[in-house]
Amino acid sequence: MLVLCIVMVMNVYDAIISRRTIRRFQKKPIKLDLLRRFVNAARLAPSAANLQPLEYFIVTEKEICSKIFETIGWAAYITPKWTPSVEERPTAYIVILVKDINNKFYTRDVSLASENIVLAAEEESIGSCILYNINRDKIQEILKIPKMLQVDSIIALGYKAEHPVVEDFKDSVKYWRDGNEVLHVPKRRLEDIIHINKF
Repeated sequence: MLVLCIVMVMNVYDAIISRRTIRRFQKKPIKLDLLRRFVNAARLAPSAANLQPLEYFIVTEKEICSKIFETIGWAAYITPKWTPSVEERPTAYIVILVKDINNKFYTRDVSLASENIVLAAEEESIGSCILYNINRDKIQEILKIPKMLQVDSIIALGYKAEHPVVEDFKDSVKYWRDGNEVLHVPKRRLEDIIHINKF
């Protein structure tokens, strides 16, 4: 008997369009194979002079995730100060490490690798949040990361418990939550930023 299996795959452009920063997550664990796949996507990102100065630390263990959560500053534009509730916290983190901070291009490598991670996650309907407002020394200590590696940033991951809405930018870049706790994110319109052949 022939069984026909239809697999729906999100194309890259659709993943870019649908991806939003997620700060509220379901308590559903992410399989390690998927997290390894996201790191593999990061590994294959462009690297300046192909120097490949990055390494990655995956955190899935619940107790360690709780400790990492305490090192993070969340959603600076939302007032009063806000963090995800215990039931909305990420279920995994990928910590991006740099082995050569003297490489003046490493921040570009981090950016490109981060984008590959969040797009690979989006393809799997997994939400992500790239975090830079973090306590690097504390993270280094918690994870026992050798001093030859520097913590650059963290990507929080989990199945989505929110679906932010894109708004046309008007007078502020600040995102906000409405009365129903839906996150609204202003983005500049394409016609306001694109120039074709001339200004």
